[in-house]
Amino acid sequence: MDKHRIPAAGRSISRRLFLRDSAVVLGGGLLAHPLFAATQGCRPTDGDILGPYYRFGVPFQARLAGPEEPGERLIVTGTVFSEDCKTPLPGALVEVWQANSAGLYDTEKPGNFTENERFHLRGMLYTDEQGRYRIETVVPGRYPIPPNLPGLEKYAGMTRPAHIHFRVMESLHVPLTMQLYFKGDPFIAKDPWAGEKPSNVITLEQDGKLRRGVYDFVLARGF
Repeated sequence: MDKHRIPAAGRSISRRLFLRDSAVVLGGGLLAHPLFAATQGCRPTDGDILGPYYRFGVPFQARLAGPEEPGERLIVTGTVFSEDCKTPLPGALVEVWQANSAGLYDTEKPGNFTENERFHLRGMLYTDEQGRYRIETVVPGRYPIPPNLPGLEKYAGMTRPAHIHFRVMESLHVPLTMQLYFKGDPFIAKDPWAGEKPSNVITLEQDGKLRRGVYDFVLARGF
């Protein structure tokens, strides 16, 4: 059993400060220094679009799905590292959201951040002293891109592969927005986002009635 410990929400890092300073990533993230790959021998995690279903104000919780939630149970664990791929980042803020097993989000109106006060399959947490995180959820379902979304009109009706959204922030690093995909999904190859980011695709292992996946984030240092 995974024994990663999620710290309490009352740590000294301010969630409000994170949200304020990370507003610049809403359009898709910032680039690291161009000499990064050559000098460090590793590279930061590939960023992705925020998507239309992001919502502000999610609760601090690492267990996104309760026992009554339909779908195959999934546990995702990993570590948030600095750009050297070796130094863990304790106290990094990890925000997570996803569709349910039927491919539906908890908001019926894409882009409406305040449609209701109920949050479902969303949460945020801080990494522990070793930079580790752990979430409990269900495998998300696929869904077609709705029509008339600003900037995404040409993709209307295209089925998106199953994915989980992450935003990862730490005060000395460039905030990251990304989507985590799953190996074997037939919709990855033709997806305009997932198809170009093979490093953001993980293998899910079967563990009894659970599926388990491991993914480590690498954040670029800020300037």
